[in-house]
Amino acid sequence: MDPDGRGHLRWVTRFQVALLPLGGLLWGLLGGRTAALAFLVGGLASLSYWGLHWLLTARMLTPSVRVRWLYAFLSLGKLALIIVVLRVMIARYPAETLPLVTGVLLFVAGLLLEAFRLAIRSILFHPPD
Repeated sequence: MDPDGRGHLRWVTRFQVALLPLGGLLWGLLGGRTAALAFLVGGLASLSYWGLHWLLTARMLTPSVRVRWLYAFLSLGKLALIIVVLRVMIARYPAETLPLVTGVLLFVAGLLLEAFRLAIRSILFHPPD
């Protein structure tokens, strides 16, 4: 098993990386080049958010309270990243709000797919009594 949970973080990252080009292609076919670009910008922001989350959370796991507070404060940068991307892109391309927000939500899709993977794995390898 994976006691520290890094395997789950890797799976979430893999799902996001797999969904990024698929979503870009889908938005390109359905909404055009600008929609695909907006989705890819949102998706890259989502991957950046996830990477910062992984890094800061790993650094936060320390016995020092000062260091934990420092990284907790730096975690606000994750939210600032998403806010800045959304504000600038929505102001610049208001018609592409839906593909942009869909791209930003890639980390949520990655989490849901990992939960689904774990549920299927649990059912197949640990059937209920």
